[in-house]
Amino acid sequence: MQTYQIEIDRQNAKSRMVSVTLLQSLLRVLVEGSKGALRLRTEGRSTIRGTPPKWIKAATQFALELQGNQLRVDSPTLSEATPELFQKSDWFPELNSEWTSLDYFQESLTATLNKEMADSLYDKPLLHIFQGFRHVFNQGANQIILLNGNGKPITPETLSVFKGLEGSLPSPGQVKVVGVLEVIRIHDRTFKLITTPNEHVIKGITQPINQKEAQGLLNKEVLVSGIGYFTTSGKVLRIEAEHISVAGEQERALWEKLPIPIPYQSKPNELPNELVVKSVPQTDDKVIVGDQKPDIENDEEIAKWVERLP
Repeated sequence: MQTYQIEIDRQNAKSRMVSVTLLQSLLRVLVEGSKGALRLRTEGRSTIRGTPPKWIKAATQFALELQGNQLRVDSPTLSEATPELFQKSDWFPELNSEWTSLDYFQESLTATLNKEMADSLYDKPLLHIFQGFRHVFNQGANQIILLNGNGKPITPETLSVFKGLEGSLPSPGQVKVVGVLEVIRIHDRTFKLITTPNEHVIKGITQPINQKEAQGLLNKEVLVSGIGYFTTSGKVLRIEAEHISVAGEQERALWEKLPIPIPYQSKPNELPNELVVKSVPQTDDKVIVGDQKPDIENDEEIAKWVERLP
């Protein structure tokens, strides 16, 4: 269990009473932002319609204590929240099991406050969640400081940073790219693609797929087509795949280059010469399957998955 201190600078600082609505607004940003930060790193997207996976709910169960103008928040590490996932398996090698969901929240928040062109640390929905701090300020807060983080205050002026970054993210668009399908997970439909020429890592979500189909694609050069989402630097953040198939020679020749967003297509000189990609922990290539799917999805997604089974 990790403890975090959050300082709330209020307009009526002398009053011993704190607005319940203010605390609700602050907690909404902390909880939803922490959920989004975890999903972004594991699924390449911070939000999706429907109920979040149960392991993310468990990881964002916080305990609170308010003392004066400081809010103490206790948060379990990922291994404490769901030991069956993080102590006995490697479902999510991209996550540090000794970190908490608030650690990932703070990492994403710090990247936005520093206006970093960070890879996979924020997307438009997560930036929209951060803009929820405006409700905290509307309830009488002057600034919020996460004392365990970088110490930068979050003020009403900070909201323009979130909004500006949200506006700078390129719009999603149709993409095609060829690469080696290194990992595909049936339980949450996520995959990891390694592009052949430059070994860039692209994460994505595919349509419901069964074990036989997944094994037929694993470790092969495949053509992925779907909707691409991009970072501020023009790098692919994720692909929501509509179709994945084994790539032929002609497809490899046509689609081996990394997709780029439309704004950069007309201004190629503005695209960074080298897009830096954070290293991804190396794991054995595999399809993660089983007779029973782990209980980490919502009922709506499970029903859709079952409907597509042969």
